[in-house]
Amino acid sequence: MTCELDINTKGVIVIIAVLILFLTVAVFTDLLRNRIYNAWVIPGAVCGMATSLIRGPAGLLESVSAMGAALLILLPVYFFRGIAAGDVKLLVGAASYLSMQDTISCIVISFLIAGVISIAVIILKRNKQKTIHFAVPVLASVLFVVGGVI
Repeated sequence: MTCELDINTKGVIVIIAVLILFLTVAVFTDLLRNRIYNAWVIPGAVCGMATSLIRGPAGLLESVSAMGAALLILLPVYFFRGIAAGDVKLLVGAASYLSMQDTISCIVISFLIAGVISIAVIILKRNKQKTIHFAVPVLASVLFVVGGVI
């Protein structure tokens, strides 16, 4: 018995693999250098839009719409200093690979995971001023959403 994947399934697997690679590198740069580089995020977002074309013109429209929604949701959080600009760019870049529903789910789950991490840091380290690396919750949320856990 062989298991053959159709072209749409292969396309989705490619998109998810590229998205996870994109976010994993961003996590490492965030953890090691405290930065999420534009030189990584911009090509990553462009690649997300390009891979969305696997689903045709409707895929590109969905990609751009998800990016716009992510930006509209995250800009007020950024303006109130809830997250840094690199975090906004990273989530908008991740949205280029995702549907609108998956993007919104990832944003909500990212903040929930960041909240749990923040509470743990406050309890364990007794440090209310410590910032967390938001790229980690973003990667975790994407893994949960695209993995079908949520």
